[in-house]
Amino acid sequence: MESLPPAGPEPDLKTRALWIKAREIWDRCDDQRAFRAFVPADYEEVYQALARLKGRLATVLEWGSGLGVVTIMASNLGFEAYGIEHEPQLVEWSRKLAKEFGPRAQFVTGSFIPREYEWNPRTADESFRSDVDAEPAYDGLDMELRDFDLVYAFPWPDEQPLCRDILRQCGRKNTLFLTYDAREGCLLRRVSDRD
Repeated sequence: MESLPPAGPEPDLKTRALWIKAREIWDRCDDQRAFRAFVPADYEEVYQALARLKGRLATVLEWGSGLGVVTIMASNLGFEAYGIEHEPQLVEWSRKLAKEFGPRAQFVTGSFIPREYEWNPRTADESFRSDVDAEPAYDGLDMELRDFDLVYAFPWPDEQPLCRDILRQCGRKNTLFLTYDAREGCLLRRVSDRD
């Protein structure tokens, strides 16, 4: 487990406006099919974690980017930021929000699971919710998982081992993995760390 530096700067008004707009979209659309598996993280806590990592790394990838808020925040903090989301409707919303709040953030539709990943029942439980049959999104980014310094996710509890296994197999050894957990908050791990 990595430790985060002391608290970062307070979010600016534009960032807070992004959170409000995302909440409005969620309130208006939460009964739609694309939103059924979407659960927003505590954006302020994730913002603080990203702000404390500023200057330590360059590229950020968000798995399951939902409305794209974390990717947009990362972009506005100066990271080269990308989001992968399998729900096309959420990607559309992400791109709309990015136009208004963070035009450098990039989003693609597809799976965060790379084509070269080999699932192993000893390292990752098979009871996961992510669409493992969806086309991987990395070609749409013209990048590979190992191109990223930091991967952020708010995984379902039963998918945490799967996410770490994907990073161990397909990420770089020094890639950082930032997760949000509703009970524990933000946790930062190095890919090579054992649990």
